[in-house]
Amino acid sequence: MSKIGTHWRTTLLVLIGLHLGLACWYASVTPYRASGFVLSQRDPRTHQPLTVIDVGAPDERQHANYVEHLLMGEGFPILVWEVPDPAHPGQTMRNPNLGETYQSHQPPLYYLLEAGWAKLTGASPIDPQSGPRLRLLNALIGCLGVAGTFFLGKWAFDSAEIGLIAAALPALLPMNGALSGALSNDPLLIALCTWTLAVCALAMTKGWTWKLAAVVGVLAGLAFLTKTTALGLAPALLVAALAKQVQRPKVGQVALCAAVAICVALPWWIRNQHLYGDPFAISAFNQAFVGSPQAKDLIGVLGPATYWLDWVGWWTARSFFGAFGNMDIWLNETGLPAAPTPNTLYRLLLAGFALLLIGWAVGRSKGAYKERSGAQLMNEVFILVTLVLFLRFNAQYFQAQARYILPAIGPLGCLLALGALQLFKQRAAAAFAVVSCVLLALNLYALNRLPQEFAKRTRADAVGSQRILGYYG
Repeated sequence: MSKIGTHWRTTLLVLIGLHLGLACWYASVTPYRASGFVLSQRDPRTHQPLTVIDVGAPDERQHANYVEHLLMGEGFPILVWEVPDPAHPGQTMRNPNLGETYQSHQPPLYYLLEAGWAKLTGASPIDPQSGPRLRLLNALIGCLGVAGTFFLGKWAFDSAEIGLIAAALPALLPMNGALSGALSNDPLLIALCTWTLAVCALAMTKGWTWKLAAVVGVLAGLAFLTKTTALGLAPALLVAALAKQVQRPKVGQVALCAAVAICVALPWWIRNQHLYGDPFAISAFNQAFVGSPQAKDLIGVLGPATYWLDWVGWWTARSFFGAFGNMDIWLNETGLPAAPTPNTLYRLLLAGFALLLIGWAVGRSKGAYKERSGAQLMNEVFILVTLVLFLRFNAQYFQAQARYILPAIGPLGCLLALGALQLFKQRAAAAFAVVSCVLLALNLYALNRLPQEFAKRTRADAVGSQRILGYYG
């Protein structure tokens, strides 16, 4: 075992500490409930920079409004996309408040935790000065995701080195750090999905017990109560039950796991069925999301190849490493996605990513890794299902944001760790050092740029900002 493997507890604590510090740093430099505009898009009516109600983290304002609704004692919000039209009795109109409430269909777990945190810290979700205090909860939850990734790698491959290299991805990936520095249900989803798979890996390598089956059920059920995309865990859990392992679980243990997961989420699903006629509120989401860019319209203008490769593919690939604000602040020189300057940094990062994937493809069936094929298959299936759900989403709406793929960051970290060990000829310390240093340097670069980039989008003396700030003020 290498030196980092021998001292894995200390190294893991360092990674957790780095993630906590980076998340707090992102939280401190990202505006909270601040209106402004995006530089890369133009209002088709005025040809001025497009106005936005919040220049900070994606959907953060709407997540905060959900929390505020709970704190006001009004119960769980209901997504309402149509309201009576006062000018035409008997007719309905688009809900004019939908821009503030379109997250109201989300499952409640994260918002209950955030509401409790707000009470504990005395912060208000609608107070612009409360942002850093409110965001701290997700910084802590993000640390759970880092720890979960480590144990997923350690238990799946019986290797602390793989666990540490894998954990470096959620700990130091700039996009994940920014998510942990914002109000969002994504960090909790990431942590719960990762720990669900980690406990499955432990059971697959050490043997299933009734206790482990129940724990997996509880974790999966809580994930279902966090975000509907957690349903993508189901195929991975099926693989965990059927794949090659020390001893497959008993039928009763599988039934217990499924029953516990369903029972945890069932009350919420029944509520949704009563309110929306759909246990997962997908129909309500589609009704509220009709104003978003439609894939069919873009495909009609751009063609399918340009849409999927140049738009969905290229935007998503870059945003995996970092795209901040309203997908408007990038790591290339100008910060504009359509900038004429080459995206050299992104291309180098993607080349490194591709090398790690090649290393994984070469090494996954070699030596000790071949003996852990069941746990590998579980991870790979979850990555695949997450990607399929993402592509299905973008087949309906243009939402080329890699944060939708990050629920699989734990399994992806394990995959890349295998690739890194292959490339570095099993020298774990060197692989860990290179991966960690590259990602840490990327964070320092991004965090150095963000204050000035956000300032450009909120300054009163910037082009068009007087009109925009007045409009939202």
